[in-house]
Amino acid sequence: MFGELEHSCLLKMALECKQMGLSQSESLASIMEQTHGFSSPFKIQQVVNTAYNPGLNPDLI
Repeated sequence: MFGELEHSCLLKMALECKQMGLSQSESLASIMEQTHGFSSPFKIQQVVNTAYNPGLNPDLI
């Protein structure tokens, strides 16, 4: 349950960064800074990649 909630929150953050015009690397850095100690960098990187490349995992958006 927590994993799904975490993914959902991270994805929302990544999509908001994208809508604000941040690059993928800027979004990654921003989310890592905001969630330091709560989410693993690998998980954040996966979610940001999904948000910026929805064609790779359309079922996760």
